[in-house]
Amino acid sequence: MGFSGSRQTERLRRELLDSGMPIYALAASLGPTGERFGGLELSGTEVAVVHVVYEQATPYGPWVDVETARRVRPEPLRLALEHHVRLGGERCADVAWTESPATLVVDGRSVAAARLRAGERWWALRCAHGGVEITVVGRDWHPAAVAVETMADPAPMLDRLRSAVPAPSPAAEPHRALADAVLRHAAARASWQSGGGPVPELPVQWSRLRQAAVRRQRELSDQPEPVADEAVSAMMSQLAALFQEAAWFRADHDLRRRAVAEVLLHGTALADDVPSRPAQEAWQRRAVRGSAPDGADVRVRVAAEEQWLTGWQAWADGQR
Repeated sequence: MGFSGSRQTERLRRELLDSGMPIYALAASLGPTGERFGGLELSGTEVAVVHVVYEQATPYGPWVDVETARRVRPEPLRLALEHHVRLGGERCADVAWTESPATLVVDGRSVAAARLRAGERWWALRCAHGGVEITVVGRDWHPAAVAVETMADPAPMLDRLRSAVPAPSPAAEPHRALADAVLRHAAARASWQSGGGPVPELPVQWSRLRQAAVRRQRELSDQPEPVADEAVSAMMSQLAALFQEAAWFRADHDLRRRAVAEVLLHGTALADDVPSRPAQEAWQRRAVRGSAPDGADVRVRVAAEEQWLTGWQAWADGQR
């Protein structure tokens, strides 16, 4: 797409600094390691939400998301944690939910917070401080106390987006919010198909999420709107298809997060040479529509479908 990762990271840095919103990250004395930029969400042209994520390079390690949000009406903490539990491959009804008051240390100061636990693995803390809302969600990491601190400069974290191993970094901002909505809907449809009940509907904010992703795609790639719209559709269709067709994608939280990251990185051209590139190129061939004689187009699509699924399976096997 003729897009430079260096240009994108500098743009992100300017947007984050110019927003005037503090960005919180885990205090340096805490773990786990593996800090990375987890994406941002916009409200119009204003930065509204920033994620800083921590996950180990090895599968099944601790995972933490520190979210800083400038929200007027935040979603309930239960809804936020349910989203992560569900994407982690667990059923919300199968875990015990407990709420309690807690403390979050913000820049060395103890701030009253709400705590929510989901079973033995998941928890979330949330507090309001300095005009923003700070939410910390953790999985398989249980420190005695949780502390966050203001990030002085996001540049070092953003520079890691251009590292040689880009798979863990979604860095597609509104694309990630739309991808999360796609996967929630896919999970709801799968549950409906197996258990019945009301037919799942797209979220009420679907149109807004999609428009934001298309707008961002145009900014990243300089594509005209129809091409950007098609690119966003291709990314989201591939994620929905992976959820439906690949058992490892549904069952393995860490592999799914990495796969989503690579689809978004490849689709936005932030990092074109991702490990899953052969599978993603097969997905592109799968969408070919032409007028070749004797059913050649159909054969190309059938072959590409097989290459796409086996390519992703090979990728998943290589990541374990």
